[in-house]
Amino acid sequence: MPVVLRHHEQLELSRLEFSGRLAMSELDQLAEFQRSAPTWLTYDRLSLVESSADFSGIDFPAVDAHFLRYRSIYEPMNFLILRRSAWLCLCADALEHVRYWVGDRASRKRPLSDVRLFESFESAGEWLLLRPAEIVKLQTGEGFDEIARFDAGRAPSR
Repeated sequence: MPVVLRHHEQLELSRLEFSGRLAMSELDQLAEFQRSAPTWLTYDRLSLVESSADFSGIDFPAVDAHFLRYRSIYEPMNFLILRRSAWLCLCADALEHVRYWVGDRASRKRPLSDVRLFESFESAGEWLLLRPAEIVKLQTGEGFDEIARFDAGRAPSR
């Protein structure tokens, strides 16, 4: 189960979890899901790269192409507020990919989101304007209901 999208209705916050060996097909499935259900793009989000995540099969040109795909999804949207996208990487081997995604994208127009990489649930939660008890839920996943799951070789589940 490499990519899982969850949502906490009361916190109005989504949590995107990456685990296991990831392939572009999962990221493509996620992008198409979000294109077909753009409401999930409007919420603040924590993207969590679990300790088991493996991005070694994804090269940086593919990451660039994926970024352009997301830009095409976001550009027609009209947000009333800037969306926060916090990233937390618990896998040292995946950090280079996460930094590349989050990194120096200021030179490329960022689509309606402020994207930042954090070193802890606490710092990400504070930036997402959560209270201490809400940060605990962010860390444990309590109250985050599964919206969709993307796994190579399988159709996305919802």
